Amino acid sequence: MLKNLVDSQLIQDTFLSLPSAVIVVNVRGELMMANASGSRLYEYLPDYSKSIRLDEICKQRKLILGHPIRVSGTDYLLSAAPLDSKEYHDLIVLVFEEASIAGAIKQQMKEYEATIQDLQTIFENSYDVIYVSDGKGVTLRVSSACEVLWGKRPEELIGRTVYELEKEGVYYPSATRIALERGKKVQIVQQTRTGRRLMVVSTPIRDSSGNIVRVVNASKDITELHELEEQIRNLKEIIEGYRMQFVQLQESQSDTDRALIYRSKKMEDIMALLGRVAVVDSTILITGESGVGKEILANHVHRLSPRADYPLIKINCAAIPESLLESELFGYEKGAFTGAQKNGKAGLFELADKGTLFLDEIGDMPLSVQAKLLRVLQEREITRIGGYNPIPVDVRIIAATNKDLQTMVAKGTFRSDLYYRLNVIPVYIPPLRERREDIVPLVNKFLSHFAQKIHRNNVSLSKKAMSLLEQYDWPGNVRELRNLIERLVVTVEDDIIDADDLPAHISKGVPRPADSPDRNEPIVVREVLPLKQAQKIMETQLLQLAARDTSTLGEIAQKLMVNQSTITRKFQKYGLQFGK
Repeated sequence: MLKNLVDSQLIQDTFLSLPSAVIVVNVRGELMMANASGSRLYEYLPDYSKSIRLDEICKQRKLILGHPIRVSGTDYLLSAAPLDSKEYHDLIVLVFEEASIAGAIKQQMKEYEATIQDLQTIFENSYDVIYVSDGKGVTLRVSSACEVLWGKRPEELIGRTVYELEKEGVYYPSATRIALERGKKVQIVQQTRTGRRLMVVSTPIRDSSGNIVRVVNASKDITELHELEEQIRNLKEIIEGYRMQFVQLQESQSDTDRALIYRSKKMEDIMALLGRVAVVDSTILITGESGVGKEILANHVHRLSPRADYPLIKINCAAIPESLLESELFGYEKGAFTGAQKNGKAGLFELADKGTLFLDEIGDMPLSVQAKLLRVLQEREITRIGGYNPIPVDVRIIAATNKDLQTMVAKGTFRSDLYYRLNVIPVYIPPLRERREDIVPLVNKFLSHFAQKIHRNNVSLSKKAMSLLEQYDWPGNVRELRNLIERLVVTVEDDIIDADDLPAHISKGVPRPADSPDRNEPIVVREVLPLKQAQKIMETQLLQLAARDTSTLGEIAQKLMVNQSTITRKFQKYGLQFGK
């Protein structure tokens, strides 16, 4: 019978070697075949036909699992099933498993199931993505977090290769692909189609032969970390801005110590006015020619004000292109325009909160920006470019210009409503030629400052030289005087600077180029001096002349027929300042 049932020696050997007792009986319970364990057990089998209906098993093709039965004092679990064969459909396979062994196996299975359940829970509820592929990059398993990070459900990924998904841009680059190519564990930063950034660790798993059979990826979302790094970078920029403002404030303080040297009644009245208005928040409009010290007076007001412990932020409205001025003042939200920082940027109004904002050369502010500035002055809040939420700001405004704003209002190049908002406390700084009493104390202060700076002692001016400086009209005002004294201290070797050491247009009354009656000879040389020194003097005077009645460096470059970068470099080389 056994010979007819088996199809090969392999099946027969397998059947006979099974550790459990296996018996094949007919519907009447008669033994048809058995393995060694089954043959021994069959002799002691009780009548089990009452509890197990063999005829019903055959007829209904039923399956019975784990039926308890006792044989010779040993408890077994009996499983019965009809033989799956058309020819031998009336035969039943009985499998006897000792209950103690089955119980241990069952307990172990429960433990395995619990472990699997725990792993499944961790797998499915992990915020990070766990991704398993085979050795060919086919996705086998992926945790549900993939829907948040990649925008794909697990069933949309399983069965597909990482090469396809990478090509479609679901994620890039594929960590699995790189791990398979390199044959070792890799760690990469991955970008997803949903805009997330992931830190992915990809680990190949090898079989006993060393072949990669699995690749397991653990992907951690670092998008917020990346954004935090961006914010840190922005904060560093803001801190650097504050640092620069602090340095500028220190320099301005030094400038203040120099420039607030005065003797004239006009300057005495101005300083008394500034002392009174510094303690309130009224907007101040400082006017006057270039070089009279408008920025220095703004520093002085801020230093005396209750806002002195907060930033003094300065911006030259003439030095920044119109396209950038608005974003510099009011800031912008992320994605506001091409080239914008990813997380946006705070404007100068926000940086100056609780402090002072000095708007130099306000007359050069474009009309479009004037309208937004007027709204800030009225509402005391700003809205970033690309934003919708207003941001309250507590800022005191000090504006300055060398232009006639009233004339500009009449011509329509400056808003009248903004002018009246700015002109709450008007402060006019007279040119140096109208307060000649201030020349001598300023000269002495500048002499002391620059001599100390280059470690020279006992540098002074002769009476004749000082008299010539007092008689000169100083079209460049205090700035021109300061630059001249610096040049004299550096270039004159004698301790006493005499009249002959002064520039020709001061010492000998040689007309300045702009006043020369001979237009064919705009430059006149009266004495021989080193070429480099002559070049420096000539270029310095030429730049100062071109800067008169000129509002931007670009206009100076146009006048002198050179590039703006050349003008910027020359101003830096000779220590000249523009627009203040």
